[in-house]
Amino acid sequence: MLDPGRVDLAALADALDDRSPEIRWYLDPGTGAVASLPAHDGEPPAGWVLIEPVTSRESYRDMSDFTAGVQHRRAGALLDRAIDGRGAFRRFKNTLFEFPEVRDQWYRFRDARSRRRAVDWLAAAGLISEADAERVRARHPDPDPSNEDVPAAVADDLVAHYGPRVRQVLLFGSWASGEGSVESAIDLLVVLDDEQGPIDPWHELREMDDVLWRHTQRSGLTISVLPVGQRELARPDDPTVIRARAEAVRVR
Repeated sequence: MLDPGRVDLAALADALDDRSPEIRWYLDPGTGAVASLPAHDGEPPAGWVLIEPVTSRESYRDMSDFTAGVQHRRAGALLDRAIDGRGAFRRFKNTLFEFPEVRDQWYRFRDARSRRRAVDWLAAAGLISEADAERVRARHPDPDPSNEDVPAAVADDLVAHYGPRVRQVLLFGSWASGEGSVESAIDLLVVLDDEQGPIDPWHELREMDDVLWRHTQRSGLTISVLPVGQRELARPDDPTVIRARAEAVRVR
């Protein structure tokens, strides 16, 4: 059996994805090396294993699965439209260039999928054991397309903006209950120090506007913030604050 650590999975994945008729790819089972030869240039060295390319159906499935998990609302909608019908691969690629962060997520997702396919090929060819295959597959899970905990990222930036005035950041609503989706707003209760007097929610929302807009642009999600003072949170009379406090999950 071949030691899977000797195989360049990225090179094998590229070979599996290369459907050009002029090139044929081979793997040397003795060394794990991957090499290409012109399709009409004689026979490969004895013992080399031909690497048959995977079908475009596998690549399309990757695009479809990735698109289904994209958290950025506008990018997800455009990608879903892009992969419908002929020319899907070209449209998908062009759409990704409009969203650099989503494009980076796609590269990580595609890399994990292609490496697992390379492992599947090695196992199917009888070159590595199934136990080794399972171990290597586990190293390359699909990454989370959301790429970050948006409520926590917003909270971190609000703390950076306000400093110690931020006492707590609480998540409430559908995202706190685990039922949130790209169609749902992220609802945050931002608790501020009010030792110097009651806070003005409208003034605080203007103060937060740049932070909230930046994260809305990055994630494609609507972020709704309710600023309250510490004392108001302790003795709330606003029904929204009462509900938010009852549902809240602490973020910061």
